[in-house]
This record gives sequence, C-alpha cells and structure tokens, in this order.
Amino acid sequence: MQFGQIDFVNCLPITLPLLESLPEGMSLTMGTPGQLNQLYSEGKLDIGAMSAHFLLASGDFEVIPTLSISSQNEVGSVFFYSKLPLNRLSLQDSIIGVPVSSATSICLLKILLTEELGFCPQFVYGKDPSLDDSRFDAVLMIGDAALDFDESLKKRSAEDIGQLHRFDMGSWWRRHYGLPMVFGLWGARRSYYQASFDDFQTIAELLGDCWRRGLGEKFNQVLDEAVRRTGLDRSLLQEYFRDQLEYDFEEQHIKSLALFEQLAEKHKLLVV
Repeated sequence: MQFGQIDFVNCLPITLPLLESLPEGMSLTMGTPGQLNQLYSEGKLDIGAMSAHFLLASGDFEVIPTLSISSQNEVGSVFFYSKLPLNRLSLQDSIIGVPVSSATSICLLKILLTEELGFCPQFVYGKDPSLDDSRFDAVLMIGDAALDFDESLKKRSAEDIGQLHRFDMGSWWRRHYGLPMVFGLWGARRSYYQASFDDFQTIAELLGDCWRRGLGEKFNQVLDEAVRRTGLDRSLLQEYFRDQLEYDFEEQHIKSLALFEQLAEKHKLLVV
C-alpha cells in the first residue's frame, strides 16, 4: 500500500513516528500537497494526507477522523503578503503570485479576498512566487518557505520591508468566522474504505497515536529534524508546533470545514 504523506515541517509530528511504525506492506510517498493531490487524482494513491480543498472537491474520499492540520488562530506557515493595502488591490490591474504546491490556501485566499473586497484579483501560479518579482502586487506563501521567509522579515530593516502588509491566513479566517481553519486532512478513497474498513480503522488509530507521540515522547526528535530542515530557532519551532498548529479533528473543525465547503461552492471554487 502506498500512503501519501505531506513533506512539510508541519507534518513531522506524524511523519517521524509513522516511519518507525509502518504497518507491513505500507510505504510512504512524500510530496507537497499539490503533488499528492495529483497522485490521488491519477489513482496512484488511495490513502494518506491531502489538502482539505482536494478532499472536499473530489467527493471520492472519506475523512480519517482522528487528526487534521489546523490552527485555532495564527497558523505560522501560510501567509499573504501584499505591497498594497487590501483596499488598493484592483480587479483589473493587481496580480497575485501563488504557489502550485497549494490548494486549500489558494481557495481560502480567493474566498477571503472576494468576501472582503467583492472581487478577486488575477492569480499567477508558480513554484516559488516572490515579492522580488516586479509583476506581483502580492504573494501567497505556504509551508516551509513561508516559515523561513516570515522569520527573515524580523532581520530586515523597516526601510527594506517598506509598506509590506502581512496576513496570517489562519488568523484572517478566525477573524471572519470565529472558527479554526482546517488546512489539511488524512483520507481514504471511498472504494478502499468500503473494501478494507478494518484496515482503515487500524490506520486511523495509528495516525492518532502518531501525532500524540510526535508531540509527546518524540517531540525532541521532531524539533531536531525541524531545526535541521529549516535552520530556524528551536524555541520558535516549539511555539509553532505547540501554540500555532493543531492536529485535532473535533466538532469545531468539522463545522469549520463545512463552512469552508459552503463558501467554496458559493464562489465556484470547489473544483479539483
């Protein structure tokens, strides 16, 4: 069995314990959310981590109900940076750079901009959109790149940063709707779920155990690997895992996911 797992620092509390306790016959396929979504679409993966947007849009996956990648407020690794105040972005002239590795965050940005401004500016997709690109009035950054860039801002002068407007996407959602933001989920193709329900249950229990171990007895190993990958300060990463990210999937997360789906449908964004 090929199991898809997101290869971002935010998944390390699940990834490291999972690597130590893989069931017989299971191997991990690592990738960005965008890469894994493509593999699910092509039928090459049946179970694993995926963007919340993909799971909702595909309509072909059952949620594994023991965990998520969420935030109650600031998420710390999904940011919208704009060179202009929001009210100066325009439908005709403004261009926003967004990463191809994302799905949920792009949909979320379109929802929030449209709800707040009444329209959504043009999006241009790329591997690593940068504010240094003169084409862009704003960029969306996610994952490890966002962690690194946001920390680098603290070391730059006010003159260098200029009038940069920074929005943490988790807290932006919270301000609007008073709910946690669910960015990622684990799920299984419905045909797999129906044919192998016992295995599905076993994997659900395993994943729940993994994130609890990842934030418990394995947390120092998680921090060691996060520091190695990012070069960021250990205390900053500890705050990121403990205070910003959330791995629960409870009633409030289900409610938030339903609202996200409703808004995505309203703005015709629920397509794979």
